Amino acid sequence: MSFVEQTAGPEQQTEAEPVAESVAERRGTASLTLGIAAVAMIGCPFLPEGLPPWIRYFPVYLVLPVGIMAVVCGLPDLWAVRGDAGAARGRSLTGVALGTVAILVPLAACLYLVLLLGP
Repeated sequence: MSFVEQTAGPEQQTEAEPVAESVAERRGTASLTLGIAAVAMIGCPFLPEGLPPWIRYFPVYLVLPVGIMAVVCGLPDLWAVRGDAGAARGRSLTGVALGTVAILVPLAACLYLVLLLGP
């Protein structure tokens, strides 16, 4: 096989472009999903009392880790699409914002309880 036969033809080069576009379109989706899940977990203790306690209270223990993961997944995506104003930037920004809310709400509640029950 000669060098000319081994080089990529135009049909092989165009197949890589849609893959790159689909990856760019999916940026921020993980951050958005994790942020929504983290904020939803904050409301689990307010579910009806007929549900088992592990459904109502177990997700509360996961709020901070999932919120941190939303921020950690979203910030690199925001930096990657810095100049673009597409849907990927909106998803990343929303995911980071929801992750930040999911981090700050439990911390504010703990601080409130410490000050309320303090010395």
